[in-house]
Amino acid sequence: MARDHFIFKKRRYEVIDSVVLGRKTYLLSKQLSSGRRRRFLAFDRIACPGGALRIVQLMPNSREAMQRVGVLQRLSQRNSELPQILEFHRLKDEVGSVETWLEGKDLRWWIRKMRTSDRQRLGTPESLRLFRQLAHALYHLHRHCGVNHGDIKPANIIINNRSRRLSLIDFGSAWGMERTNQRQRGDGKSDIYSAPEILMNRVGVDFRADYFSLAAVCFETLTLQPPFDGLGGRAGLPQYENEQHSLYLPPSQLSREKDKVARHLWTSIDSLFATSLRLEPNARHKNGNDWLAEWDSVVEQIQSKASSSLGSKLLTSLINWIDRR
Repeated sequence: MARDHFIFKKRRYEVIDSVVLGRKTYLLSKQLSSGRRRRFLAFDRIACPGGALRIVQLMPNSREAMQRVGVLQRLSQRNSELPQILEFHRLKDEVGSVETWLEGKDLRWWIRKMRTSDRQRLGTPESLRLFRQLAHALYHLHRHCGVNHGDIKPANIIINNRSRRLSLIDFGSAWGMERTNQRQRGDGKSDIYSAPEILMNRVGVDFRADYFSLAAVCFETLTLQPPFDGLGGRAGLPQYENEQHSLYLPPSQLSREKDKVARHLWTSIDSLFATSLRLEPNARHKNGNDWLAEWDSVVEQIQSKASSSLGSKLLTSLINWIDRR
């Protein structure tokens, strides 16, 4: 095999470097993120016949990093919405982890596609079911790992081609809640999707920042525009203080499907987002259990409505069949 490139599924990838983790040499093809935590698209030549694409992440070496990668590895075995860590190793100055490469488009691609065409549209019920699954995975990440993801945005959420579920990627900003406000430029902090407390570098940022970000991304998926008239979390900055209340419109008023979803469902959906997107963290859900309970309630209402509609269709079909006899 040539050292300057490799071929995977008939596509050529250039090699920019290589790294040895454990007993394997990974060919690094593309750098996906920079800063203190670097992520690369990599190639494992011996994973299976033909090799396999992987994600290699290199982060500063510390006992805390090793512990958290280990916890995330165990947690990911039960949650397909989290990155599947195959192995991790301590290097001289860094900790290196290897994740599976997810085949699929990110939500940024889907949202752009939906803005120009209805063919690829994710319907409101389906979107909420997908995000509810991701909300549960995020809750487990908070509870078991004790970390904030810190950079939830459409580009960091993949719709997996195989499972048709949402998967959260790029945990480069997540390692250490105590470092959330010490990011380097370009490392997380996506203004539209970040909670105001992150943008203002407040002390004591907690998991409610992730609640805000996930809700902001889901809001955009449903309405094709970020909340607060496109400002997202920036609406909480001091310069918008006098406009905050007038900037926010609920999803029911912005969605293309506002006439296709039952009014009582929109009431529940609007309530979920109204609380999750509060600009002050103390006004959001007080804890993960309350947050999940509202997600579960919304999706259960959707499923109940779907079951009821299916029952009505079956009853109508039965009556029509009897009438024809």
